Amino acid sequence: MANTFRSVFDIIGPIMVGPSSSHTAGALALGKAAAQLFGMIPKKITIHYYESFADTHLGHGTDFAILGGILGLNADDPMLPKAVEMAASQQIAVSFFEEKDPSPVGHPNTARMILERDDLRIVATGSSIGGGSIELNEVEIGDFQMTINGHLPLYFIKQNSSHLGLLKLRDWEVFFTNHGYRLSDIRIFREEENEWVILYLETSPSKEMISEINTMPFIEQAILIR
Repeated sequence: MANTFRSVFDIIGPIMVGPSSSHTAGALALGKAAAQLFGMIPKKITIHYYESFADTHLGHGTDFAILGGILGLNADDPMLPKAVEMAASQQIAVSFFEEKDPSPVGHPNTARMILERDDLRIVATGSSIGGGSIELNEVEIGDFQMTINGHLPLYFIKQNSSHLGLLKLRDWEVFFTNHGYRLSDIRIFREEENEWVILYLETSPSKEMISEINTMPFIEQAILIR
């Protein structure tokens, strides 16, 4: 993951409700990533800001942007500035904290997002790296704490490691290669019989390939973050 910017559009940024690609569009992308990991609308959202995000989130619209991403809004949606009010109308409890400590992942535009509903909870820490692009740094799902440090798209696949037909690391590389896709990295986080396989993609897979992955018998959960 050495190449931070992959095209001129990563620097210019997307069409968006302003004022800042890093603090608004990037924050929205972070919120979207957390929402995709969570898989449903949360009832409680806690957001910790670090460094530049902590200093400027009010003036740069980071609050409404990150909430808008969690609620499924796009960067150019005219309703985006109303995202805080939208969350309140849906009875979602939202808290923002300006942390004084340095970023835990070494980037000035860092947010740690905690999404909760009933007994489901995820923690996602990510950075807005410019032009609306993000890096997902750390993820906590259940008892799994994972250091990711990857650009999107990312594929989170939870599989039963005791299954006889389980795909191993090399098998995943071959599977994607045979479908015409290249993986830039693979990381595996294991605990007892379950493991999360994190696939670092260069492009998002097709709907047909996603469907094929979802029907594999050893897969308990598959989440594509893009």
